[in-house]
Amino acid sequence: MRVRHPPGRAGRPWLAHRLEVARRGAELLDEKFRALVRERARLEPEAAQAREDWERCAREAETWLTRAAVMSGERQIALAAAGVPEPLELSVQWRTILGVTCPAEVVAAPRPQSEPIALGGGAALLSASAAHRRAVQAALRVAVADGALRRIDSELRATRLRRNAVQRNWIPAHEEALQALELTLEELEREDGARLRRVTQAASRP
Repeated sequence: MRVRHPPGRAGRPWLAHRLEVARRGAELLDEKFRALVRERARLEPEAAQAREDWERCAREAETWLTRAAVMSGERQIALAAAGVPEPLELSVQWRTILGVTCPAEVVAAPRPQSEPIALGGGAALLSASAAHRRAVQAALRVAVADGALRRIDSELRATRLRRNAVQRNWIPAHEEALQALELTLEELEREDGARLRRVTQAASRP
């Protein structure tokens, strides 16, 4: 990486300032990266628990659906399903975590529910309906948790790339440019000093 800077002595404060900004930026990016890692560590168990809850609810829903099929028959299940309006309307609520916009909650719009018993179903069908509603809510919680993790992971990757670019490329390039400029300025100062001495000696001769 080649750094273009003002020539001569004007380049010294320019490079020093840019180098200071780069080092501070690297520190901030590193702090953000560490904070994101901690936030991910906090969210990951929540996501794992949400998936575990969903799997349990899904098993319960499947069990009750099987019981309802045995006790009420497939036709009653189809009638109960026909009474459910489609599609389910969802709205996502968002929150900001360390500058990352993440899903906070998915809310299902309320809608009328037909009671399976009123449609000729039995208690098993009623329990199956309730179990499926719980499974849907659990699935929404999984979507929220996994969505937040994906966005945090994406920001982690981006922050790591930016931090590494500053630390491994930007800062060393400016350090090298400043060092080279310092050597050039020192050489110029030596030449100026030698020239001044020659002029002074020449002027002092009779």
